[in-house]
Amino acid sequence: MNKSPEEYFQEQNFSTDVPPDAKPGEFTDAERAFMEKYMGVEAASTLRSIGLTGPAAGTAGDAAGVTEQAAPQEEALDSILRRKPELLMVGFFLGNQEFVVPTLAVQEVIKFAPPARLPAAPSFVAGVINLRGKVTPLIRLRDILGVPVDKENENKFIIVCRRQGLQMGLMIDRVRTMYRVSQDDIEWGIETHLGANVDFISGLLKLREELVGIVSVDRIVEIVIKR
Repeated sequence: MNKSPEEYFQEQNFSTDVPPDAKPGEFTDAERAFMEKYMGVEAASTLRSIGLTGPAAGTAGDAAGVTEQAAPQEEALDSILRRKPELLMVGFFLGNQEFVVPTLAVQEVIKFAPPARLPAAPSFVAGVINLRGKVTPLIRLRDILGVPVDKENENKFIIVCRRQGLQMGLMIDRVRTMYRVSQDDIEWGIETHLGANVDFISGLLKLREELVGIVSVDRIVEIVIKR
């Protein structure tokens, strides 16, 4: 029996090795900064509610400086993508709009899991879940990309990504397929198509007769930590 795209991707693990910042039982600087920024004094109780133990007092990261500190250790994803002759992209839908995300940033695709709410977080952060022992913020991608709400079909799956020391889940409606594309299929200079508002789209992928936005995971991590 043929598998649906969702079933196929749920069985995949795109992470070829464990990141050096993903030590069991420890928090990365980015995770500490996230907890300090959005959990504050409630961090311990929030983490307990999802089955985790909070960091030691006084060891939280500096939210304003985390991404700058991490940059020398992890090259910008866009730079890596532009050097590769071929790329794999996960195609997905928000409503009727298709987007893609590079598999270099993807760990897995899972079914949606209700998060623990964070009252201090902005609207695009739905909350946090405990995924394999890691603090994992869930991101309302619709809010960030300005896609209209579709209550009937929204947020059925999560694309789990890890960049700059932070594991996070991008909330999506459904998976389409995996694309193998060449650099000839991608346009990186996209201001002429989208104007100045391209903060979270790093390029455009030419599919059939359409241009599909390539979601910038690095820029989403930055806004989650810094804002």
